[in-house]
Amino acid sequence: MNKSKELLEELNPEQISAVTHYKGPMLVLSGAGSGKTRVITHRAAYLVDHYGVEPSNILGLTFTNKAADEMNERLENLLPRQLDGRSPWLGTFHALGAQLLRDLVEELGRGYDRYFTIYDQSDQKKAVKETMVDLDISTEEFQPGMIASLINEAKNDLIGPDEFRSEKAGELDDYTLRMVSRVYNTYQEKLEDWNGLDFGDLIRLPTVLLEKDLESVRRWRERFKFLLVDEYQDTNHAQYVMASQLAAPENNICVVGDDDQAIFSWRGADVSNLLEFEEDYPDARVVHLSRNYRSKKPILRAANAIIENNKLRKQKEMEPERGEGKSITIYNATDEEDEADFLVRQINKLRENGAELGEIAVLYRVNPLSRGVEKKLVKRNIPYEIVRGTRFYERKEVKDVLAYLRVICNPHDDLHLLRIINTPRRGIGSRTEEAIRRSARRRGASVWDVLTGEEEPSELSSRQISRLKAFEEMIEDMRERRGERDLVDYVKGMISEIGYFSFLEKEYDPESAEDRRNNVRELIGQIKETDDETPDLEEFLENVALESDVDSYEDQRNKVSLLTLHSAKGLEFGYVFMVAMEDGLLPHKRSLEEGGMEEERRLCYVGLTRAKNRVILSYTDSRFLYGQRFSHLPSRFLEEIPEEEKIYLEGKPGTLSSEGDGSRVSSGSGGNWKDFVE
Repeated sequence: MNKSKELLEELNPEQISAVTHYKGPMLVLSGAGSGKTRVITHRAAYLVDHYGVEPSNILGLTFTNKAADEMNERLENLLPRQLDGRSPWLGTFHALGAQLLRDLVEELGRGYDRYFTIYDQSDQKKAVKETMVDLDISTEEFQPGMIASLINEAKNDLIGPDEFRSEKAGELDDYTLRMVSRVYNTYQEKLEDWNGLDFGDLIRLPTVLLEKDLESVRRWRERFKFLLVDEYQDTNHAQYVMASQLAAPENNICVVGDDDQAIFSWRGADVSNLLEFEEDYPDARVVHLSRNYRSKKPILRAANAIIENNKLRKQKEMEPERGEGKSITIYNATDEEDEADFLVRQINKLRENGAELGEIAVLYRVNPLSRGVEKKLVKRNIPYEIVRGTRFYERKEVKDVLAYLRVICNPHDDLHLLRIINTPRRGIGSRTEEAIRRSARRRGASVWDVLTGEEEPSELSSRQISRLKAFEEMIEDMRERRGERDLVDYVKGMISEIGYFSFLEKEYDPESAEDRRNNVRELIGQIKETDDETPDLEEFLENVALESDVDSYEDQRNKVSLLTLHSAKGLEFGYVFMVAMEDGLLPHKRSLEEGGMEEERRLCYVGLTRAKNRVILSYTDSRFLYGQRFSHLPSRFLEEIPEEEKIYLEGKPGTLSSEGDGSRVSSGSGGNWKDFVE
């Protein structure tokens, strides 16, 4: 009991109310910087220590591995003795779906087994494109990425390939509907033949299983007595149904979220899941976490004033717990170069005043807006990190090695098998690949079935068949020897056996080849660093497939962070620059045309509330973007910030106002914006 008392010592009354709630549904409205992670972890600890709940009966769901790891670490620090290796299950929706399917996928009766491959977005797009080619559907008339997006949207809505045409009738024109339906059906058949699942299947198929009245499924449903869901405003329909299934029938479900930070509708998130929680659970307890411990008062007052203009939201206002700070600086630049020049000078001023570069972030609505800033940072020798671009696991050499490992686990994975069948080069050309693909299609089988079958494709020469046989025997030998040594040594041996480093030396110039070798070595190092002393290959590959961009982000002490407003969600910085605050960019033109103003306003709110100490906003009179020069009006969100919270600065030499008086700077006599000190 003393430990339970300790758990509540540093919590405010609202946090205590959320932490100590026992049974029944609860909605925790957690605003920006209100300590929601602390509430979730303390609630799990309190359930264990005070109410005697078995740790393994607690399920916590979130959206990134980084968030899940942070929760696990905090919980272990809170209850180091009580847990004793029996921690609650804390992870992402997709990780839970993958684990459930590893146990139960054969219950679907569709030919899957537990060694399935998880296809990431790039793999999925490639598979969709291949499907379209097989169906003789033009990849110019219909972009594979667009088709993949429509398939993902259907899976998020729990619509399978058989129901697609009837469920989507009216949303698409008939011709498009028929084409997408054909691709979806054939694509899904391919996934089943290849023993592969995409991200949508990791949620859709578990919901299918959880509806089945099977003993193995009941064990899964009965395992979790208490459910905690983080970032509930970001759940899509499939995740909403999955959480509801796991919570039933006792409905000990606690959801934590903030409708003012719902910014992912474009990937299927439905804020109504949070807004209508009390309709789903009429007896739900509602707790408001309204105290902000992150941002200085002017930042929070500006953010509150902007978000209050949204209609589709729970009425609330964040209360600042930190002291007064400097007003919001708004800089009117002449063009994008002037804007970048101002930004870089202010970064140097911050540095001179003791700020570390890692405390500084530059946020923007769309990726192309970073280019001018990057150019200026390079010119001024200021280190920076772009939180986007080619993820480590998307680099060609890393994907090659991972493809070998995936095929070793699941040889029926045609997508990855065909990636490595002639990498390194072993004389198996495109004609040979196409011949075995055609043979596999005719037989309704995988390429591996063709390679290991007795019937050889008639159109292949004896030399081609011999090369294919040598490849098949090499993979089979690797599969058989997989358990003979630990995973790190096994992967090193595999890379040596296929001659991958020699292949890189032949394909690339010395400097590029060395960079690529180092990336492969880094991959081996990551296997070494897994928590388990004897890492499991399937588990490692699953973690790789489920990693998000945010998971790979690490706080940079000596680099400025450049990232989109969407990528900034969940992060915080001492100083935030938001560039291109212009109508057409923020709010984005597409949202202005399609009625998405409220989500754009939420994006602005998210950007502002990433800052702890200072916010600097900028806009230009004209901007060169997408190959032409635009003249935009200042963002309408700037006008929603109270005048008393703003300082205006002009791009041309002008008289600077005193900080915080809210007056617009007039051009003419006096000082210069370059003298402005943060």
